[in-house]
Amino acid sequence: MTVLPAGASFWLLRNAQQQTAITEAAPDLAATPTVQATHADTLARDVDEALACRGHILYRLDLRRKAYDYISPNIESLIGEAPSALISDGGCSHIQSRIPPGDAAHIRQRIRAALSETPTGPCDVELEYRLRDAQGQTRWLRDSVRLVRDDSGRICHTTGAAIEITETKTAEQRVLVTLRAIGDAVVATDVDGRITLFNPGASALTGWQEDEAVGRPLTDVLAFVPTVSRRPAALPVESVLKTGTALRCPEAMILIARNGRHIPVLDSTAPIQMAGDPAPIGVVIVLHDERASSESLRRLNESEARYRTLVESSPVGIFHFDREHHITFVNSRFSDILERSAEQLIGLDLHTLADEAVLPAVRAALEGHQGRYEGPYHDSETARDIRISIRTAPVFDTPGNIVGGVGIVEDYTARYDAERKLRESETRYALAMRGTNEGLWDWSPLTMELFLSSRLMALLGEAAESLRTTSDAWLARMHPDDRDVYYLRMVAHLKGETQHFELEFRMATHDGSYRWFRSRGIAQRDEQGNAYRMVGSMGDITARKRAEMQLTNELAFSRTLVDSLPVGLCVAQHDGSLTLLNPYLCRITGYTANDLGALAITDLIVAEDRPVIQQRLERAYDEGAAWAETQVESRDGRRLPVSFLARRVMLHDVDQLLCITTDISERKNAEQQMRNLNRELESRVADRTAQLAAAVKELETFSYSVSHDLRSPLRAIDGYARIIRDDYREAFTQEAHVLFERMLAAVARMSDLIDDLLELSRVSRRPLNRHSIDLSAMAEHVVETLVQAKPARQVSINIDPGMQLFADAKLLHIAIENLLGNAWKFTAKVADAEIRFFSCRENKETVFCVEDNGAGFDMRYADKLFGPFQRLHTDRDFEGTGIGLATVSRIIQRHGGRVWAEGEVGKGACFYFTLGETDN
Repeated sequence: MTVLPAGASFWLLRNAQQQTAITEAAPDLAATPTVQATHADTLARDVDEALACRGHILYRLDLRRKAYDYISPNIESLIGEAPSALISDGGCSHIQSRIPPGDAAHIRQRIRAALSETPTGPCDVELEYRLRDAQGQTRWLRDSVRLVRDDSGRICHTTGAAIEITETKTAEQRVLVTLRAIGDAVVATDVDGRITLFNPGASALTGWQEDEAVGRPLTDVLAFVPTVSRRPAALPVESVLKTGTALRCPEAMILIARNGRHIPVLDSTAPIQMAGDPAPIGVVIVLHDERASSESLRRLNESEARYRTLVESSPVGIFHFDREHHITFVNSRFSDILERSAEQLIGLDLHTLADEAVLPAVRAALEGHQGRYEGPYHDSETARDIRISIRTAPVFDTPGNIVGGVGIVEDYTARYDAERKLRESETRYALAMRGTNEGLWDWSPLTMELFLSSRLMALLGEAAESLRTTSDAWLARMHPDDRDVYYLRMVAHLKGETQHFELEFRMATHDGSYRWFRSRGIAQRDEQGNAYRMVGSMGDITARKRAEMQLTNELAFSRTLVDSLPVGLCVAQHDGSLTLLNPYLCRITGYTANDLGALAITDLIVAEDRPVIQQRLERAYDEGAAWAETQVESRDGRRLPVSFLARRVMLHDVDQLLCITTDISERKNAEQQMRNLNRELESRVADRTAQLAAAVKELETFSYSVSHDLRSPLRAIDGYARIIRDDYREAFTQEAHVLFERMLAAVARMSDLIDDLLELSRVSRRPLNRHSIDLSAMAEHVVETLVQAKPARQVSINIDPGMQLFADAKLLHIAIENLLGNAWKFTAKVADAEIRFFSCRENKETVFCVEDNGAGFDMRYADKLFGPFQRLHTDRDFEGTGIGLATVSRIIQRHGGRVWAEGEVGKGACFYFTLGETDN
């Protein structure tokens, strides 16, 4: 509650005062009206005289109306306002507006304090404040105010008496200015010895500030070094208060300043007395600093004061130490770092205080060098671990001797921890951003300035480390179709409609192409909720977008493919209900998709096959797949043969069955037709077999005729020719003998030709008897036979070992004998004859090869090599009947293989053959 003094004219309230006097006298029932009137007149006259006194202002203030009930009339000459204005409701504002705000605040503070000290009943308070008069001059008033409470305990009105103290305050100000201008220390106390005045000289001398010293006992602030007799030295305050006379010390006293320094001073103590009253109300003490007796001493003191000020205000710890490692001085920051008082530290041995890691820097200073240490420090006293930086330097006396050292200590634990945490945070953030492959952006909605990080610039294909641009330039790079959505999302977040900003959009890169990005951000807001900054990240999601697009296309393609499949397809759940139906299933069953959604998969199967299909479904769940042939019963009762396949698949994290129903009506019809054709074919085969048996019989008859009927004439011709040649040798000429030899050779050749034809016939008719054969050993045996027939030939023969196969040994021996025999025959005219028999793998089958460097052949006639009686050389060059390779071809074909040849005239030939399945 603010209580402000004000004024109003008593004369305007005379009637109200008279009524009040009558009311107060009402209890006196014996009084007569005449007596009452006389009493009221007397009271009014007394009050009127009191209010008319010009030395003070009496008033009563009604706090409910904020106006005065009465006030001395001389208030008008002070503030220039008529009393009628002050007694009107709200009239106190005329005075309130003239009191400086600082004084008004002080008045409120004093009243609150007084009310708290006197919680009940009336409360008195003394106030001093300034008031601006009618001429604008400042006037000082001392106001004795009584605060009156009503029955509820609330302040209802105030009464008071104010006197003007402007001259007194002016004199006090002059005295204060004078005292503050005095270079000596001036201290005033009351009779209780408490300080009431402390000028700047006293602050400079003692180290105590005025606000700290005022109110304290004098002995707490001014302390002196004991005298030689060890008796405490003190100012003669008590003597001056008793005698009322001033005293002056004849010699200097040693003042102990607040920082512990000893200062020689001369003191003068005088009593403070009021005019006409010899009893002192306090003393005033003047201390003269004797250090200022010489200019050099003054400069030294000033330098020391500056040093002290600098040291004490320094943000780093400073300490001095002597040659014995004892601390001689510490500043307050050093005490704060070690969490010990200066009294505890001064005099301590650094060996007992310091960590061993610090001592080398101290020793370096005592050796005349600068020392330095930076790192961890363990305080054994407090068990604290901090990080400090110490720099030490030697201290020299006038002759230049080292008398100690000075150290500067800085505690950078907080900075170290903050830097470490910052580095860790930056590292984590950099790793996180590097791991997410995202760039950063920082935007000011107020200035439209936009900062893009180097990583974001790299994502955009730009070479710059970072970029400061504007939001308009940023929107210009955005795809036109995405700008409106981007703007709406950003505005919604700036208005606070969304917790964060997030959008996927396209941006133009350095080469002009568009890439997809995903941006997230959050706004920083002031106390009113307005966004003033927005920070976020942005990552390239082009690959994901392409994958999503590809997945969407693939899903659409898959759906189209499923809908286009010529098979019925659906997905059955554990309970048999159907999902994911394709149109073909609806077509073959005659049901709509909605109808099928209400059925189970077994409902579509004919009744007699449902147990089997149910068992197949359970097997599919257990083994992954199951198959069966069954019939689907359509809506109109038709039965359709189908192939039913159920395969377990995972959809929506649940095992389900993909059921494929294939219409096999055409296949069933084809199978019936195939069975009919098979029966017809079997009948034809039986007829052909009978015809083939007859042909074979005829062939056997022919072979018998060839082997017996043709050989008899040949034997007769050969025998008669030999008899004539031998018995009638002398009768024939030499030419006739040559003709006889040619005739016998022709007969022998005809006999060989008949033998080869019979061999070819037997090869064609003989049944196969397959078993495992060592082809390498068989070839070795054939070669030995050839070498025994012509041991004089020098031929290099190389046969690969380990050639194993599964075939008819007798037939294969004939084939190998013919192939190796041809190679032996056609290398007869080569000086360095070579024959190789080897195998290799081509196209997953084993190919055997007989290779030589003999006469070779012209590849133009390669198709004639394996025909009967087909020869590429004359009998004069190489003997033979032309049946051997035909026999080889017939044997290879009967084994299911094939044979072919490659060659070149004069460079040899290579015959290849396979035998189909050579393994058992």
